[in-house]
Amino acid sequence: MTLRSAPILLAMLPLCGPALAHPHVFIDTAFDLVFDAEGRLEGVRIEWSYDDFYSLLLVEENALDADGDGVPEPRRLDAFAGGDVDWAAGFPGDFTVTHDGTPLPLRPPTEHEASWRDDRYVTTHLMTLAEPVAVDGHTIVARAYDPTYFVAYDVPTAPGIVGRDDCTLSREAADRDAAMAEYGEALAEVDMLSDPFEAVDLPDIGILFSDAFELACAAPS
Repeated sequence: MTLRSAPILLAMLPLCGPALAHPHVFIDTAFDLVFDAEGRLEGVRIEWSYDDFYSLLLVEENALDADGDGVPEPRRLDAFAGGDVDWAAGFPGDFTVTHDGTPLPLRPPTEHEASWRDDRYVTTHLMTLAEPVAVDGHTIVARAYDPTYFVAYDVPTAPGIVGRDDCTLSREAADRDAAMAEYGEALAEVDMLSDPFEAVDLPDIGILFSDAFELACAAPS
C-alpha cells in the first residue's frame, strides 16, 4: 500500500487476503521524462488524477472543503500539496524507469502542486534520478504501476519529453487478458489459505497490467 490515506479506505474493505489483492484506487497518470542540458535523463514529472471516490475520501480525511460546498478551497489544496506522497525513504513512488533492464534510483518527490479538476483531486510532483544518465544507445523503459495492484494506474494520453526534441516514447500495451489469467492464478493460491487473515507475499502483480513506454532517440551524428 502506497498512498498516505489508504488506511481510511482499508477500514471500509473486507479484511481478507483476496479482497486486498484487488485494485481499490484508480489513478489516471500523465508524465514527462525530463532531460538536462547535456541530453541526459534527469527525472520524471508526474501528474495523478484520482478517481472520484478516492478524491472524496482525500477531501474528507484532510478537511480540504471547509465550507462544505463540494469544492476544496485553493489555500487548503496548496497547504496539503504533497500530502498524498508522504512516502518512506527509498520508496520508488509507483513509477519505474529502467536503464538496460536495471531500475534507476529516484529521489523523493518535490515541486508539489494540487488542484481540483472535474470533481477529481489532481496532484503533480517531480522525481529526479539519483544521477542523470545517458540514454543514447541504451534501452530506457518507463512504467507507472503499483506492484501490489492495490492501486491501478492508467496512462490515457501519450507521455511527453522535456529537454530534447529528438526522442519519442512508444507504448507497449499490456496483455490484460493474459494478466488476468495469471492474476487469477495468484488469487486462487490466496483463496486456498486456511487462515484468511494470514499475511501473504503476493508476486509483482501490478506490472502485468502496466503499459511499458520505451524511449527512442535519434542516433548521435
